[in-house]
Amino acid sequence: MPRNSFLMVPTLTPLLAPMLTPMLTSVLLAQAPQPAPLRVGEPLPLDLDLRAVQAQDLLPKDNRDAAQVEATRQRWLALVAPFKEAVSVRLRLPLNEARLPILLAAAQALRAQAPLQRLYVAFDAKAPALLEETAWGAVDGGALVPADLALEPVTWREQLAQAQETFPGRPWTLWLPKEPGALASTLLGDGGRLVVPAGGAAAQLASLIPPGFQEVEGGLGDLTLRNRTGASRRWVFANELWTEAALPKNRTEVAVTGAEAYDVGALLAHVRATQLRSRAQVRTLQAKADLDLHIQGQSGQGGDLGFTFEYFEQAGDWPELLQKEVRFNGVKANLKGEVQLPLIESRRSVSLPVSLSLAETYRYRDGGPAGPGRRLLRFEPVTPDPLAYRGELEVEEATGRILEERRERTNLPGTVKSEREVLTYGAVAPGVWRPVAVKTFERWVSTDGVVQVQRRFTYRDFELNSERFMADRDAARGSASTMLKVTPEGARYFTRQSDGTRRIDEHAKSNGRAIAAVVLVNPGLTPPVLPLAGLVYFDYNAFGKGVQLNALTAGVFNTASLAIPRGVGSFDVSASATALLLKSTERPVVRGELADDDGVGRRFGMFGVELGHDLGLGFRLEGRGDFQYDAFSEGETKYRTPGYVLPPSGLTRVGSLQGSWLFRGFQVRGFQSWGQRPEGTYGTAAHPLVVPEGGAFKRYGGSLGLDREARPGFWFHGEAGWVGGRAFDRFNALDVGGAGSVVRVAGIRSNAIAADQVAYAKAGMAIPTGPNLRLTLSLEHARARSLDDGKTYGVSGLGVSGDLPGFWWFTAVRVNLGAGLQSDIAGVKTVNGYVALLRLF
Repeated sequence: MPRNSFLMVPTLTPLLAPMLTPMLTSVLLAQAPQPAPLRVGEPLPLDLDLRAVQAQDLLPKDNRDAAQVEATRQRWLALVAPFKEAVSVRLRLPLNEARLPILLAAAQALRAQAPLQRLYVAFDAKAPALLEETAWGAVDGGALVPADLALEPVTWREQLAQAQETFPGRPWTLWLPKEPGALASTLLGDGGRLVVPAGGAAAQLASLIPPGFQEVEGGLGDLTLRNRTGASRRWVFANELWTEAALPKNRTEVAVTGAEAYDVGALLAHVRATQLRSRAQVRTLQAKADLDLHIQGQSGQGGDLGFTFEYFEQAGDWPELLQKEVRFNGVKANLKGEVQLPLIESRRSVSLPVSLSLAETYRYRDGGPAGPGRRLLRFEPVTPDPLAYRGELEVEEATGRILEERRERTNLPGTVKSEREVLTYGAVAPGVWRPVAVKTFERWVSTDGVVQVQRRFTYRDFELNSERFMADRDAARGSASTMLKVTPEGARYFTRQSDGTRRIDEHAKSNGRAIAAVVLVNPGLTPPVLPLAGLVYFDYNAFGKGVQLNALTAGVFNTASLAIPRGVGSFDVSASATALLLKSTERPVVRGELADDDGVGRRFGMFGVELGHDLGLGFRLEGRGDFQYDAFSEGETKYRTPGYVLPPSGLTRVGSLQGSWLFRGFQVRGFQSWGQRPEGTYGTAAHPLVVPEGGAFKRYGGSLGLDREARPGFWFHGEAGWVGGRAFDRFNALDVGGAGSVVRVAGIRSNAIAADQVAYAKAGMAIPTGPNLRLTLSLEHARARSLDDGKTYGVSGLGVSGDLPGFWWFTAVRVNLGAGLQSDIAGVKTVNGYVALLRLF
């Protein structure tokens, strides 16, 4: 578990941004029946001329900025209001690079106020071609009005072909200025749709065509139409009239079968438009928001951090959060007033891909059916960008609602290396549909390596457009409690000033300090019960460069570490140093029993540096170098052996390679180490011992782990592994007891057994037993092969942790004890652990 990881707060911005998707009318644009290919006397569409608009006024520069988004929505609302009752609208678009985003924005705004309105793109001979499917799906097609067409019908076919080149994804409708005669079937056969004057032959033909006959085969004066069942009808033009005729007897038809292409653009345009309509219903929104994080350590149970917020959202303003409660390991912390914990974010937090962006930065494609009446839409960024998401939306076709979104980002440049999110949507009020729960799996670079963080964010107790909103928010701002504001750059503290107002901090808080009072219980130390006091300092953005820095000084024990994401090219760099000045006495195990002689005292100091690189899909490779200085001396008097020669003190060098895979609570790790320690002899004259193989040794092993929330607050942890090596002796062998052991079993003495192979398994459960106590229980077992006699011995222990609210001056209290349950080696079972009182400041 990373040191002080319980103080990390992940990004809030993508969860708190106003991402609303509405409940639609029962008739969808994407599913509405297509208009007949030949219509009579339909009025011309009204023109919405956007050629001279200033794109910066109608397209927000940053769709994460609530103020920009709301101001843009208001401008569009005023612009499209006169067209609310129009049957159809023709969009006259600019010819520059804003052509596509303006088309998407205009279609979104128009359809938001009139879902069944027909939208057309106006023809412009100088216009660049719109080849994006999202543009095709946003409108019903193109429109050629009489002003676009020559008076002589002979040129209409050529003009239709020219228009189709500029917008090929939807049919073009021609409002013909005069009767087309036999040319009507040719224009229909070329893919056009016709609106003809009343009283002519084409109008007479329109009255003969049954509903549903949409598929066209046409030549000059000869028209054949089919419906979806395959039925065909034919008409020919003769004597200035259209007459039904029999299909040719020698007619040969070739049927092409295959899956019909799904209209992704139309569904996406509909979701956007209805989202905008939903946004218009939200003037204010209040809710409770619960954020819970589980930080999964490389081994052991990990830690938990939780928050409860009062959430305030007003149209046109950034959301605000009033911190109501902070929980350390599920128990309310003793925090009063404005206490600012460090914030950690995955850099730029991006709004939903279908949010009110009014610009196309994602590419969408059909993902196939997701069940009855449901469709998957897969998305990815248009240009390579590690800060943009890729994933899929599950959409309910009958309503246009997004039911669930699964998205991910990988190879991120900061502390958060990758994240996978699952957003669940629901109704928070009639007509308002938005995320109500978010489950996130993240991988963070820490000073102890890469760890997984599981985050659960839930909204509840919604109040929409409440008359109490302003009074409640003013009361929150006037309180002495901690507040945050969600800005386009992430969550920032909304700090209370001396005059009672609040100001947004320019930079996210990244550092903090704490004092810990600890009573350490370990029979292997001298004395076995030791009170300690320590000062902790931590910073997750040291020097303003994204560097993580942790330091702890407790007099006899001191440690410091740092991590630099992408410190060397694409490699993450970390370093750590530790010094234990308190002497521990190590006793050997002889013939399955802990000996009372040959005790040796040890103090040590170490320094390590590591390079790590993500390989993608949760895989990672790390290389590490460690340098440890061991100072051996005589142990406790009662365990000394006269004439015992101490092992050689000096520097041990170790190089290691580790591979890992972390995915949704699972973790798999494997390592290989090569070391060199000082060579020499030690022991008694009667039984001299030599450091094996000149001090060269190897270690290797692997582990499997899983952290899973069985139900809210109940966390299961399972872990199993195996470690081995060669060229060990009792002073660098594997161990199964104590905090510094390669494998630690609760309740077993430090240096209880010198082994060259250890297999182990652990199972634990965090159990919330009430607001003032959370118990964590773990059952642990290991089987170790002894260097002394080559036999394998089993040991078992029970770990019990209790988290309690802080009292008086302290923020939180934790009691962590281990009790030995079973051992094949006499004398190694014990009770060890600590009691810690923490004060944040």
